[in-house]
Amino acid sequence: MRLLIAFVFTAALSVYLGGALVMELVWRPAQRAVPPAQVGVVCQRMGRRWRWVASGTLGLVAAAWIFWPRSPAPDWAAPLSVLCWGSLAALVLTMGVLLHPRSHARGRAAADGAAHAAARRRRLRAMRAMDVLLRMELAVAVAAAVLAALPGAPGAGGGR
Repeated sequence: MRLLIAFVFTAALSVYLGGALVMELVWRPAQRAVPPAQVGVVCQRMGRRWRWVASGTLGLVAAAWIFWPRSPAPDWAAPLSVLCWGSLAALVLTMGVLLHPRSHARGRAAADGAAHAAARRRRLRAMRAMDVLLRMELAVAVAAAVLAALPGAPGAGGGR
C-alpha cells in the first residue's frame, strides 16, 4: 500500500511540476512567434485543460499525503508541505476562476470605443497578473517537490 501511495504522490506532483515547467519554458517562448489571435485561442484552451489537470493532481497529492503513514520527518516539513499545497490550490483557483476568464472576456460588438478600450485594459491587467501568478506557481511547485524529497515524505526520497 505504501508503494501505491508513494507512486500516486510522486506521479501527481511530477505531472503538476512538469505542466508548470512546460507552460513557462516551452509555451511562453513559443507563443512569441504565433499571431496574437491564435495565442488567445490556444491559451484559452490550454488554461481550461490545465485548470482541471492541476486540480486533479493537487487532489491526488492531498489524498496521498493524508493516507501516508506518518514517519520521522523534520517538524517543519509537514506545515511547509501543507502551505505549499494550499498556495498551489489558491493560485490555481485564482487563475482558473478569476483571471483566466477575465483575460479572454470580450466586449459587446455594439459598444463604443471607450468601452472597448476599457475592456482591453481589463484583459491586459488580467494577463499581467496571470504572468506573475504563473511564475509564483512554478516557484511554489519546485519548493513542494524539494519538500517531497525529504525523508518521511511520501515521495521518492521518503521511503524507509
